[in-house]
Amino acid sequence: MANISDIPEGKGKIINIDGTKAAVFNDKGNIKAFSNLCTHVGCEIDWNDSEATWDCPCHGSRFEKDGNVRQGPARRPLDSIVVKIEGDEIKLG
Repeated sequence: MANISDIPEGKGKIINIDGTKAAVFNDKGNIKAFSNLCTHVGCEIDWNDSEATWDCPCHGSRFEKDGNVRQGPARRPLDSIVVKIEGDEIKLG
């Protein structure tokens, strides 16, 4: 089960939502969810707490907290995942 309370405000985290791995950012309770795979070649991204970015360890792509590309080689933003909130629980939309 994925809960909003598991992700501190202003932070990102890779979580499992209904069996799907997702990169989730908590923007003052507004949850933004993306695929956890880099759009360059599909490596798994991770949250960089010190830079507030999603980073890919394979080739150095970096993504803003909203999924947009900050630094390539990726050219496309992270793929969005539609989620819904039920109480404190995050579910696939």
